[in-house]
Amino acid sequence: MSGDARRRFGSRLATRLFVWTLPLLAMACGGQGCSACSATPPTPQVPEALMLPSSAQARVTQHGFDVIASEIVALMKLLFGSSPSGAAQIDVGKLLGKQSMSLGGGLGLFKGQASVRDLILTLDMAALKVQLVEGSKPARVRVAIDHADLGVVQGVVAGGVTFLGISSDAACHLLDGIDVGKPTERLATVSATIDLVLGVDAKGKLAVKAQVSNPVIHDVGFALKKDCGLDECTDKLLAEDPCLECGICAAGSITSDALNGLKDFLGPLLGDILALVANGLVDQLLAAGINGKPLDVELPVDVRTLLASQSPQLAGLLGPAAPLRIRARPAPGAFLVHQGALHSRFDAGAFAKSSGCVAVVGADDSAAFAKLPQGPAPPLPAVMTAWLAEGRGQDKALDVGLLLAAGVLEESVWSLLRSGLFCIAVDSATVHQLSGGRLLLTAAAVDLVLPGLRQITASAAPIRVAVSPSADPADAPRLTLAQKTGGKVGVGMSLTAFEVRVEVAVTGRWLTVIELASDAEVALDLHLDASGKLSLAVDSVSATNVLVKQSKLFPDSGIEQIVPAAVEVGVSMLLANPLSFDLPLNDLLGQALALPIAIEPIGVEVGGLQQDWLILGAGLSKTAKGAP
Repeated sequence: MSGDARRRFGSRLATRLFVWTLPLLAMACGGQGCSACSATPPTPQVPEALMLPSSAQARVTQHGFDVIASEIVALMKLLFGSSPSGAAQIDVGKLLGKQSMSLGGGLGLFKGQASVRDLILTLDMAALKVQLVEGSKPARVRVAIDHADLGVVQGVVAGGVTFLGISSDAACHLLDGIDVGKPTERLATVSATIDLVLGVDAKGKLAVKAQVSNPVIHDVGFALKKDCGLDECTDKLLAEDPCLECGICAAGSITSDALNGLKDFLGPLLGDILALVANGLVDQLLAAGINGKPLDVELPVDVRTLLASQSPQLAGLLGPAAPLRIRARPAPGAFLVHQGALHSRFDAGAFAKSSGCVAVVGADDSAAFAKLPQGPAPPLPAVMTAWLAEGRGQDKALDVGLLLAAGVLEESVWSLLRSGLFCIAVDSATVHQLSGGRLLLTAAAVDLVLPGLRQITASAAPIRVAVSPSADPADAPRLTLAQKTGGKVGVGMSLTAFEVRVEVAVTGRWLTVIELASDAEVALDLHLDASGKLSLAVDSVSATNVLVKQSKLFPDSGIEQIVPAAVEVGVSMLLANPLSFDLPLNDLLGQALALPIAIEPIGVEVGGLQQDWLILGAGLSKTAKGAP
């Protein structure tokens, strides 16, 4: 693989690795083509008062992080290069420049100012570990090099010498000096750490810093090899033998002063190398596009198009709606390590522009949702039951969990109400189509409920039922979550103050003949199957607290007694089949690169002391697919 190709692959690989430490950010960037991650992201439209603190959280467990960590090791190999044995190969000249590096105190028989050039080292990557630092806040990801073998592939030591009473320049090849000829042959044994500190500054910008410890040289040993082809060995100052002064490469013993000199040289050199590698890791992990950029991102979701694509029946019923905007930004102390897991915490909120069709809009920046009760986030379960196609459950360990507070779901429902999505108008033609031609509502048919309607218009005149929801946050929709059998989560919604109008066609116009107010109770079932498909099934919808607001024409109609039953019949016709939404986690990952990590959706559960958090669980595993 060429250097440019390796860098491109490393950038793509690292981007997705870091995505797993910032799942919510990844979702937001993916939905906007990463426009939110650009240098000048658009100003979010979700009002500040609607941002609920720490209401979206992500956890990566120790096992999940171990899977990711193995790919960080692979990335370091890509940054370093690799020797035939699999060790990282470090071309010091490419990293630090081609100039010679000074050995201030000389080296053994080299006196005064010696230098090293053309140095290529190897570092045993088997001794490298990537781990979370328990209790760190902000979170630290530690790359630890523990007693790693450091070898030399090539290198030249040069300097002034006095040999047989003659002063001249000389040079030798630098070789390993410990366990020569054995698998453990090496130049030295070293330890060091690189800490990647995940932080957010006061302006909400990601600030990942790399901190490198001073390397420790545990032992060191070297040998020198004579090569008369080196420039310093061919100066021809001596008539007898132009290479005579380079005989020092094979003469004398290696003194303790020489070993200490090499130690003093290798320590700072490794420090400089690791500092460059650390900065390279940060640049690659953040794809040079996220670090130092605001993490306050907003994802617009066209819910109407999404629903219409799943149910053609809904396409003709749903009102034109503004997109739902979901906003997330790091909470204070966004990243921390606790009980072996990497925690990410985000403030989140939802909002949509109001439509003229809603009955009551309310203030855009209402703090009503922030005042609703919300319990603390629960711990991530160790296991979750995955429900297989045959209906059999299987417990699986969780590696990744996404947690969402019920308050954000309530804001989302309210936002959808005010967007106009549920401004529904069902006319006679629509009812006839949905019923497969079995039902035709006309003035004559409705005259049984509203006696005298045929006196206003023709018997065959069409009827329309129009619904306008209230989006007043003072009547905030309440949600309840409940764990059900078979891996399903029950979602109950209490909606208030819908306006319902019964209209009849009179001389080409719709005339309101009766107006009602009604509340609604909606029961949904949420389920995630083993293939990653998220399904939403409407269990029931019922109209409650039906009140006739205007009935001058039909004061004794008794329609409030009929509306609940009519609602249930209508909903059962529209939503006879569950709405299903693919959640293709592996596909989303594979669109950007071929990552050797498989993501397995496991299920959804309810958590928290008050059962007011929704948990989406997934597992991670290594796979050969797309491996570099």
